[in-house]
Amino acid sequence: MHRTLPVRDEVHVWFCDAGRPGGRRADAIGDIALLSREEKIRCARITRPAERRGFAAARAGARRVLADLVGAAPEAIDMSAGMWVSGGRGLREDAPEDDAGACATPLVLDLVWSADAWVLGLSAGIRLCLALERAEGPVSAAAARERVRRKALARLSGAERSTAVQGASGNFSVHDVPTPVSAVAAVACSGRHRRTGGPSLLLREVPVVT
Repeated sequence: MHRTLPVRDEVHVWFCDAGRPGGRRADAIGDIALLSREEKIRCARITRPAERRGFAAARAGARRVLADLVGAAPEAIDMSAGMWVSGGRGLREDAPEDDAGACATPLVLDLVWSADAWVLGLSAGIRLCLALERAEGPVSAAAARERVRRKALARLSGAERSTAVQGASGNFSVHDVPTPVSAVAAVACSGRHRRTGGPSLLLREVPVVT
């Protein structure tokens, strides 16, 4: 993976699917070991084994991606909030703007998962919400694409009503995430974009950890 943080008007998306043909499942025990105490409690409360494994894989996978970006240990990454700012080599949660430095860029994080697939989004200066759904064949994928677009927009609209985000304009846009055929994903964004037509999307597929 490349250690490159998004710049303004960019949305970086990481996709992982261990359930597609040829995919290999991650080690659930190894994933759980990376989780925080709160995440482990939440994971233990999930009754269905497949859902529990998917939750652990998504949270651990996101930790590995963010750790690679900032040169930290995965278990040291704070996943408790979606708003971050970049400062030096690391990510600091909810740092005041005057303390972050003139060149600091607000980074927004979102993570969704479904069964063995998960999608992580990270943007600079853009509020984002993701949605993901499994797809079985072209007909299923077409219907799922409409559903995930609506769900991503609904999540973003609800988040903007409940949370005051500096710089958010309330102008929403939704974009398909170019994932493999086994899953369908979309990202909804808000805020002012310097690029016409919305933010620039960069997809990175994450190899399954075995």
